[in-house]
Amino acid sequence: MSLVPVVGYTLRTIWVLLCNMVCIPCYLAWLALVSPTYLASPWLYNELEQVFFSWTLSIVSCWCWSAGYQLAESGASLDHLQHHRLLILPNHQSTADVPLLMTIFTARIGFCNKVMWIMDRVFKFTNFGAISWMHDDFFIRSGKAGRLTTLVELKDHLNNVFLPKNRRYLVLFPEGGFLHKRKAISHQFAKKKDLPMLEHCTLPRTGALDVIMDVLGPGRHKEGHQIEKIVDMTVAFPSGHPLDLQSIVTGWREPCVTHVHYREFDCKDLPDSTEDFFNWMVKLYQEKEEMLDKYYKTGEFPYQMFDRDALPPKVISHDPLRFLLIHLFFIVSSYMFYTILMSIAGHFSVST
Repeated sequence: MSLVPVVGYTLRTIWVLLCNMVCIPCYLAWLALVSPTYLASPWLYNELEQVFFSWTLSIVSCWCWSAGYQLAESGASLDHLQHHRLLILPNHQSTADVPLLMTIFTARIGFCNKVMWIMDRVFKFTNFGAISWMHDDFFIRSGKAGRLTTLVELKDHLNNVFLPKNRRYLVLFPEGGFLHKRKAISHQFAKKKDLPMLEHCTLPRTGALDVIMDVLGPGRHKEGHQIEKIVDMTVAFPSGHPLDLQSIVTGWREPCVTHVHYREFDCKDLPDSTEDFFNWMVKLYQEKEEMLDKYYKTGEFPYQMFDRDALPPKVISHDPLRFLLIHLFFIVSSYMFYTILMSIAGHFSVST
């Protein structure tokens, strides 16, 4: 390997590290600065927090965009669907999934402001965990021991956070973990229950889905507060080789196009019973498996496999100027907060 690519990977890594060192503290500092507004208007404080949150996610999106990792959307139109309250269900393959979803959401101004993520509790202790915690995302406990407890906590969180804060979109990974970690367990469960063996995705878990539909499903709340549609999101990496966070940070993988396919389902048309709903989800993931299998074998994404009217793949575009302005905002903010802290520290040193 020549020296030039290594220098490029190193500079990208330094840039990403600096983004984390600057943007996350600035996000928290801005929230502390505007926190008095919560006493006068909780709504205004939440709106400000959501804007800072979306700008922070845009920084992550810039990492993907600048490395040439493009996303091609097909199927239903997310631009039209965003006017509804959505439950978004992506398949889960690697650590790149969340940054790529952020790239999708930030391409639509105001979308990621209203997103609530449901993710593994381990994420809470990562560098981005503090931001997710302040944004009131939900951290789900894995394992049998905490399963019942976490479902009760999820129900409370939806009632006490999602609805009062007027969030519009929920993101949940039904598989409960990465494909390579969950695949063996999924096969064991499939053999035990005489269910289909899936290779490119795993059988979905529906415990959290049942809670969400019980709290936010049709007829549970007044019009305008219910989840109206489920959006099945199929993420298909080239040749079935997922990107990972290391690739996004360093940019060492060649630029590529990842397909993202949307299928919409009206919540009013879904089965009511837990068993029927589980069977519906299994069928949905069987169809997802078929779509992924054909793509990996042929190299052409079968976007019309289940809907002849599905929209063809279209690469998501981002505005470089917006990325630049958001970077400038955080740079200026960091200088401002640094100056304030140094001024306070100088004041105290003089006093003593």
